Amino acid sequence: MKIQCLNKNLKSAVSVAERNTSKNQTLPILNSIFIGAEKDTIKIRATNLETAVEISVSGKIHNAGSVVVPAKTINSFLNNIPEEQIILQVQKNNLFIKTDSMETIIRGYPPEDFPIFPKVDIAESISMSSPELRFSLASVVTAASISDIKPELASVCFNIFKNSVKIAATDSFRLAEKNIVSKETRLEKMTSFLVPQRSVQEMLRLLENDENVKLGANKNQIIILGGDYKFISRLTDGKFPDYEQIIPKSFKTIAVARKNDVLSNIKLASVFAGKLNDITLFFSPSKKAILMSTAHSEVGEHSASVSASVQGEEVTAKFNWRYLADGIPQINSEYIEFNLNGDQSPMLIKGKGDNSYVYLVMPMRGI
Repeated sequence: MKIQCLNKNLKSAVSVAERNTSKNQTLPILNSIFIGAEKDTIKIRATNLETAVEISVSGKIHNAGSVVVPAKTINSFLNNIPEEQIILQVQKNNLFIKTDSMETIIRGYPPEDFPIFPKVDIAESISMSSPELRFSLASVVTAASISDIKPELASVCFNIFKNSVKIAATDSFRLAEKNIVSKETRLEKMTSFLVPQRSVQEMLRLLENDENVKLGANKNQIIILGGDYKFISRLTDGKFPDYEQIIPKSFKTIAVARKNDVLSNIKLASVFAGKLNDITLFFSPSKKAILMSTAHSEVGEHSASVSASVQGEEVTAKFNWRYLADGIPQINSEYIEFNLNGDQSPMLIKGKGDNSYVYLVMPMRGI
């Protein structure tokens, strides 16, 4: 193999690939990336057996071939050379890198030892804009559990039917759900699957370009097809909670306030929050306000009032301020709506007049 390309293009692809390698000490081949050249395309591949990625890089191919090299070594090297044009050549499983001012050899492995890149057979796929999918995933993944004790809670649930894509995540203390209407989607059969939250985090990094992507899934895997990359992840084997039954349909208290006012006051109150991160919210129809208060025996006390339109019954409830600070920024509205049924029931937060995104938070009880 002999190829010539821009370092910035190769460096970008190798950086993505390294994130999808394994840190397995007994199988060093999984700590490596595959570089292949055939016809008019340079392909960079990596896998940790949970996810796999393939990135296409433009360049001049003098001779086809392939090589497998340690990901950390080549990524560190490419990030520290100033030259723009580089030449890569393979001899006896070793990678020779040449620039105008240096020559480098990186010891490699036989390409045939590298895991075969998975082929995903998809009967149907949907097309979405990359920014829309990225925004939607970012708005719900914050509610997914970071613990693998219950894999289904450490996942994001997809439900696709006709022209609707519903994405949800929950760690049992809060729930986020985003509904997307796609003009390019028309699946007559309901498709549901769970994507591990770690895979979703990698998808968020890949979905930065303003383009359309295709998304499809089979029984075991999901695939994202971008303009110059393929990303494949295993699916979570499990059943997502039937969460829709816990979302209230009517409320005794409804409050509307400016989102930025609420957020700034929550962050201010957090300075005085206790070890349990609790913040007390008092929704007062008579005072037309949401009163926030926190106290810490070693720091001090704090209270503040946020102007709001409050209808229905007054109610006082405690919540984890971090959960509120995670979910409220995901609401794409100037005004947000709080919906409650007393101090023991979950609070539903959404944008005023917008049902496409809902964030449900359980109150803190017994403290």
